[in-house]
Amino acid sequence: MKNKTSKKKTSKFKYLVYFIFRSFLIAVLCLLLTFGFVLLVYLGDLLINNRSSVKMPLFSTYIIVSPSMVPTIKVNDAIVIKRIDNDNYKVGDIVTFLSKEGKYKGSTITHRIIDKQKLNKKESVYTTKGDNNRVIDPVSVTTDSIYGKVLFKIPKVGYISTFFSKPINYFLCLLIPSTIFLFYDITRIFKEMNKKKRNSY
Repeated sequence: MKNKTSKKKTSKFKYLVYFIFRSFLIAVLCLLLTFGFVLLVYLGDLLINNRSSVKMPLFSTYIIVSPSMVPTIKVNDAIVIKRIDNDNYKVGDIVTFLSKEGKYKGSTITHRIIDKQKLNKKESVYTTKGDNNRVIDPVSVTTDSIYGKVLFKIPKVGYISTFFSKPINYFLCLLIPSTIFLFYDITRIFKEMNKKKRNSY
């Protein structure tokens, strides 16, 4: 009776490990396929950019480090932006741009467009403001300074980025799963060896 119970427990454990491992492999495969698709789009866009002399890639990602867009976008959220061609940014769009303002000059800023003044067919001057800021940005933004429009955000990804910025944490994330699977394989081998010994007597 005990042997049957222990066998059931072992089979359940094996099924659980198999299910977890299979789910992990499927997740990795989906991630690789998604990454491959994004990479193809990115490389294709780079080829087009080289011909048309456009500098910014079609898609870019940034980690938010300032609370100026709270609660819409919070600190440590990741944003995905898309380059908008032909000066088609609109009032209400959240855009990422290169700042030309005093102490923030050269910084990458993500704020909302609150006003647009058309200069010509290809260029405009935009007034921007952080949702959490009381005043508008003192320096207007020109079309050529805008990297792209925010498509969506991924909450708290910045914490993951910070975590993996330390080599020891990256190493641990590889080591722990490897150790678990190695331990499982060693345990299974020892069980098989003991089973063969018992059968040989």
